Amino acid sequence: MRPLKLTVAGFGPYAGVQELDFETLGKSGLYLITGDTGAGKTTIFDAITFALFGEPSGDNRDAGMLRSKYISQGDPSYVQLTFSHAERLYTVKRTPRYKRETKNGTVNIQNSEATLWLPEGTEVTKVTEVNNAIREIIGLTREQFSQVCMISQGEFRRLLQAGTEQRQEIFREIFDTKLFDHLQRQLAVQTNQVRSQREQVNQSISQYKEGIVCREESCFAPDVKKAKEGMLPTVDVMDLLDGLLSEDRQLQTNLSDEGTQVDSALEELAAILLQLQKNENAKAMRMQLEAEKHSKTEALDRANELLLQAQATVTDQENLSKEITALELSLPAYDELDGKTAECAQVEQTLDALRSVLVLAQKTKESLTCELEALRLERNGFVNPELEKEKVSARYLQLQDRKGQLVSLSESIQKLTGQRRELDRKQKIYLDADEECTQLRLDYEMKNRAFLDEQAGVLAGRLKPGVACPVCGSTHHPKPALLSQNAPTEADVQKAQKAYDRSRSVVEQTSIDAGKQQALVNALEEALVQELRMLLPGVEPEQGEASICEQMAQLDGQLQELTRQLRTLDTHIIRKKELDSLIPEKENRLLSEEAKLAEAKEGIAASMAAAQQLKQQITALQEKLAYPNKAALEQQRNALESKLQHLKRAQAEGEAAVKELRERLVAIDASLEQLNGQLADSPQMDREELVQRRQDLMQRKGEIAQGQKAVHTRLTTNEQAKKKISEKARELEALESRLTWMDALSRTANGDLKGKDRVKLETYIQAMYFERIVQRANIRLQKMSGGQYHLKRREQAENKKSQSGLELDIVDHINSSVRSVNTLSGGEAFLASLALALGLSDEVQMSSGVRLDTLFVDEGFGSLDSEALRKAYNTLSALTDGERLVGIISHVSELKEWIDKQIIVTKVKTGGSSARIQL
Repeated sequence: MRPLKLTVAGFGPYAGVQELDFETLGKSGLYLITGDTGAGKTTIFDAITFALFGEPSGDNRDAGMLRSKYISQGDPSYVQLTFSHAERLYTVKRTPRYKRETKNGTVNIQNSEATLWLPEGTEVTKVTEVNNAIREIIGLTREQFSQVCMISQGEFRRLLQAGTEQRQEIFREIFDTKLFDHLQRQLAVQTNQVRSQREQVNQSISQYKEGIVCREESCFAPDVKKAKEGMLPTVDVMDLLDGLLSEDRQLQTNLSDEGTQVDSALEELAAILLQLQKNENAKAMRMQLEAEKHSKTEALDRANELLLQAQATVTDQENLSKEITALELSLPAYDELDGKTAECAQVEQTLDALRSVLVLAQKTKESLTCELEALRLERNGFVNPELEKEKVSARYLQLQDRKGQLVSLSESIQKLTGQRRELDRKQKIYLDADEECTQLRLDYEMKNRAFLDEQAGVLAGRLKPGVACPVCGSTHHPKPALLSQNAPTEADVQKAQKAYDRSRSVVEQTSIDAGKQQALVNALEEALVQELRMLLPGVEPEQGEASICEQMAQLDGQLQELTRQLRTLDTHIIRKKELDSLIPEKENRLLSEEAKLAEAKEGIAASMAAAQQLKQQITALQEKLAYPNKAALEQQRNALESKLQHLKRAQAEGEAAVKELRERLVAIDASLEQLNGQLADSPQMDREELVQRRQDLMQRKGEIAQGQKAVHTRLTTNEQAKKKISEKARELEALESRLTWMDALSRTANGDLKGKDRVKLETYIQAMYFERIVQRANIRLQKMSGGQYHLKRREQAENKKSQSGLELDIVDHINSSVRSVNTLSGGEAFLASLALALGLSDEVQMSSGVRLDTLFVDEGFGSLDSEALRKAYNTLSALTDGERLVGIISHVSELKEWIDKQIIVTKVKTGGSSARIQL
């Protein structure tokens, strides 16, 4: 990567736009960046790094602090860098994040922006995408770039005197060894996880041991107690469980056999007790049947008597049937009577409805007739409201136009008034500026005159005895002029002149502004006079506003009256349209009501005739029938049918009762015969003795079941414990095996082996890089130190407790000593730091395959004597072989003499800095 052109604006101490064309420095050799202290030499490095990576070169500077303090809120801040890489040109432009003030005084945040122009003409605009593209093009991160080609001020000694942990952080970013650090941590975490799993498995085995159960009287009880207390090895616990399980299985078999015997005895007793219960039930049943036989015999006698009485009503039943048949034959005549009666009622109902319709139609006809007369009278009152509305609307628009013209005239008057006030303000500003300018001119002339008057005193102050006077040439100065105490300096005079010049410019500008304002006011006055002549003839501009107000009041009154008239006319137009539609509708309804009235009268006459005829027919039918209506006949028929059914039911119930009693007596006799035969063959047994024996067997059965349950519980518990302990033992064995090699691997990777140097895996990898860095550094250090020193990586730690592997010692070949690099003097430390930094730069380039054509070195040369400075210069000069350009920041005068190509940074009196290239 080679920078070609750098442009900064509002960046650091550079207020304006500053351009540096690095191509003028050539493609190789050294160039010096020098100038005033604090002027912004390092800012050039920061600008290059910020353009590439969005961050400054040093870790102690933040990108948000890079906006220049010498610019106004509205001025932009940006950095633009054109660089070449692999013979391709790129341009990148970045804007830092900063606060900016808008015209209305609010403060907004300007977010960071970035744009990258690629060689093929395309561009990348998003900050993240630009960062990724730069990283891909150059092949380095910001940290690697700072260590490889931009060795910032303060980085020398930090890299030289850092311990293992500090160098770990440095190398982790440069050589990207975070993966090994992550591996170390993961090994430690996973080892602790396996150790924790082992403890959990041990705890589980202990819990399962505590769950072992056995009988108190068992011979294994003492061993079970030891197992629960953790005093018995797992192998012995497994043997103990085998013994307990064997013992309980045998006890389970014995209880099962005994239970089978008890169940068999209970079944025999149950059969005997069942037979005994059957006999007792048979005796009770026989007694019940004998009592039932006696009662049924008596009931049969009573039923025979009732049956004879029912059979005697047969003749009455026949007579009732004949009467019912006669009544049913007369039913059609009653149906005819009901039909005529219903028809007559319907006709009378229709007659009532027609009379209601007649009354309603008469009232509606009278109402419609009155409404039509009123509507026709109202319609005749509207002549032509549409034409009247057109006339009023035209007058309304004329008045509106007049009002608009007056409003425009009023606005012109107000505008003129405002511009006159603005003219007064600008004239006052001009007068104030002119007065101030006059005062500043007098001040400048007074100071300039005083300064010229005091020049003799100034020259006299420089005279020395024996030295010729620059005015008269005399070497003797008997009475030199004296310099007054209040004499102005040349700077005071220049300051007063600048103030006067600025004030004069302000006066000229305010005079121009006042003149422009006067021209504007004159134009507005002329236009206003023309408007007044057209709208208000004879009215002067001073009276215009009052006249406009008077006419506006009159117009508003007239417009209100016209608005009221328009609303009234709109109402008349709408009402007229409604009447034109409503009158024909009312006329049609009147005709309809008259037709309904005629139809109702005809219907009433027809209905009255029909009702008279039906009433005559009903009277004739009523005279022929025995009952007044069908309901009375049906009531009599129902009474006769009820009486007939009662007699028939009494006869049937008597016959059924006799039959049922006879059948039941036959069944009772058969059952008694069977029960007598059953009881004659049954043996005699003691029931209480049998019940007591059954209770004893049931109690023993419960004891056996309780024992079986206890045995089953112990077997289940101990079998589960044996299974789980066996599983956990195998799991524990696997965890112990895994923990053995994982712990050794973790300790090795994390540098925690007892009795060994504490070197982590990441540190070991970094040490290989460090060895090559030291080898490359020694090539230059031996030259710069005249063969006295070379660096050496410390292979053994000072103690076995601290992390080691990246410590550095210095070998002194004069006294054959090896000591810490912290013992080097300031100049020696600088040479060693420079050599180490250059070695690091070489190693990173070699390991990453990146070729960098530019190197920047920031300060540190002031601590070197002339010889050491010469050697350091020669070392850096040797780096320029092969078209490499090396930039150095320094104040050292020898470097200014040795290096012709320079970038000179100077402070500007108005604030900020500027930079220029000198060849």
